[in-house]
Amino acid sequence: MQKVKVVQFLPYFPPHKWGLETVAEEFSKYFVSERCWDVLNVTFSVGQKSLQSYEQDGYKVFILPAFDIIHNYPFPKFWTPQFRSILKQVKKRNPEIIQTHTRFFLSTFLWGLCAKLRKKKRVHVEHGSGLVKGLVWWKSWISNTYDYTLGKLCFNGADQIVAISKWNIPFIKKFSKTPIEVIYRGLDFPEIKRGKINSETLSLGFIGRLVKLKGVDVLISAFADLIHDYPHLHLQIIGDGEERQALQKQVKSLNIEDKVSFWGYQDRDNIQNQILPSLDIFINPSLQEGLPTTVIEALLAECIVVATDVWGTREISDKSDFILVQPGDRDALIRGIRQALAQLDSHWASADMVREKFSRKKRILQYADLYKLLSK
Repeated sequence: MQKVKVVQFLPYFPPHKWGLETVAEEFSKYFVSERCWDVLNVTFSVGQKSLQSYEQDGYKVFILPAFDIIHNYPFPKFWTPQFRSILKQVKKRNPEIIQTHTRFFLSTFLWGLCAKLRKKKRVHVEHGSGLVKGLVWWKSWISNTYDYTLGKLCFNGADQIVAISKWNIPFIKKFSKTPIEVIYRGLDFPEIKRGKINSETLSLGFIGRLVKLKGVDVLISAFADLIHDYPHLHLQIIGDGEERQALQKQVKSLNIEDKVSFWGYQDRDNIQNQILPSLDIFINPSLQEGLPTTVIEALLAECIVVATDVWGTREISDKSDFILVQPGDRDALIRGIRQALAQLDSHWASADMVREKFSRKKRILQYADLYKLLSK
C-alpha cells in the first residue's frame, strides 16, 4: 500500500517545550506506527543555525531558520538559502495533506496560504476556544485584530477544521463555515499502582507553564489560607515560565517557603511515572484552557482533581473525583480543595472512563478516516 503523505507545519517542535509541540510530536510518532502514513514536520527554530533536519520514531523534522518577532511568535528568515532549500524538499515530497495548528501563529497563516496556492488539502487543528485573555491592553488589541483578520483567513482557508473539544466549536463558528469535527487528544498513559494515602503529609500539585493565564498566583494565595487548617499539606509546583520569579516572591511574602516547592520543568516520563502518582490532589487553576492535558493525565494517575471550569475542561469527566470551580475565584478554589480533602478515601471514579475517552488508537483512526476522505 502506498503511504499517504502528511506534512505538519508548526511554530515549534520538541525539544522546544509545552503543549502544542508535545501534541504534534505524539501525533507524528503514533501516526506513523499505523504504517500507512508518512509524516513530515516543518518547524521554525529560533537561534538554530546548524541543524536542518533529523529523523525520529519513523517521522522526519525539517527546521526553518527564524527569529522571534515577539516572544514565542517566530518569524521565518525566508531570505536564507536554508529556508529555500527546505521548501524545495517539502515541495519534492508532494504531500496529499497539509496540517496546521492554532490560528494565531504565523506558521498557520503562511502555510495555509501555501496550501491554497499549491491546491493542497489542508486540515487545521484549533487548540484555542476563545480570544486570548490576561494580556495588557495593547497585546490584547494586537491579538484580537489578528483573530479577526489573518486568524479568520486561517480558518476559512482550511478544507477541514479539527476542534480539540466541543467547547471550541462556537468560537470557530464565529469566524468560519468550514466543516468542523471534534477529535480529542489521544494519550498513552502507563497503568498506575498507587500506595495508601499518608495522612501525615498530603501533596497538592500543579503542572504547567508559569504564566499569568495559569492562575498559579490564585492557587498560592488559596493554599496559604488552607494550611492554617491543614498544616500537613505541601504544594508542588512543576513547570517554568516568565512568572516563576514573581510566584517565588509571593511564596516568600506569605512566609510559606517550607510548604511550597518549585521543581521547574520536568520531562514527560518523569511526570507520568513519578510526579503524578506521588500527588494526592492535582489542581489546575487556569483562567483559560482548550482541553488541559495535565488534567486528563492526573485523572488517569488516580489523583482527585480540582480544576477551573474553563472551556473544554468540563468535557473530561463528570465523576465525583473531578471538582470544578469558577476561574479566578480564590474562595471557590479553597472550597474545591476542601471538598477534595474530604473525599481522599473515596473510589477513583474517572480513570477507566477517561482512558477510554482519550484512547490514542481511536483518535489516530479518526484522523486517518478524515485524511482518506479528503484525499479521494
